[in-house]
Amino acid sequence: MEGSSASDGEEEDQLVELGSYKVPIRLVRDPAEEILLLWAIQQPTLSKQNALVRQSSLQLDLEACGHRLSISQSPSSMTTPGVTGAVMWDSGVVLAKFLEHAVDSSSLILQSKKIVEIGSGCGLVGCIAALLGAQVILTDLPDRLRLLRKNVEANVRNGDTRGSATVAELEWGYDPDPVLIDPPPDYGNANPSFSC
Repeated sequence: MEGSSASDGEEEDQLVELGSYKVPIRLVRDPAEEILLLWAIQQPTLSKQNALVRQSSLQLDLEACGHRLSISQSPSSMTTPGVTGAVMWDSGVVLAKFLEHAVDSSSLILQSKKIVEIGSGCGLVGCIAALLGAQVILTDLPDRLRLLRKNVEANVRNGDTRGSATVAELEWGYDPDPVLIDPPPDYGNANPSFSC
């Protein structure tokens, strides 16, 4: 077909500047494509887990949403059996970048949405969601809240953020604080019993 920018039903690759990248990148039409690309680049079957994040480091520094974020980690806590909220995992970094891309490409709207993040760990994903305009409640177990609060305070500053972030305790098997479920979140587990 004459004048068409697509051939054989395929769309032409489009280079655009999005978010804090400031370099031309290929526009990904389906956010799942970006996750698969990151996964393929890391070749997870051929390399060790957590290739994006050094879990022995006390800080993870990254650019997202036009901000420089610094996420504190506590690798020494990892020697305690069952402790998982002390360091960043690759999946958290990928999810945070997925949210940034989805909002930048208008595939997802987080502005003014209530989000309850269950098991926030170091808090990167919740901080990104707040920077993207969401009203985020980051939750975790009582012994993980100190590190979580530190990261939220360091990375989500009032007046410098489109949304907000607060930290709350949540233990499975107990009644959740009413602020978590009333009104129900736009994103998160809205079941008042928080059962699996």
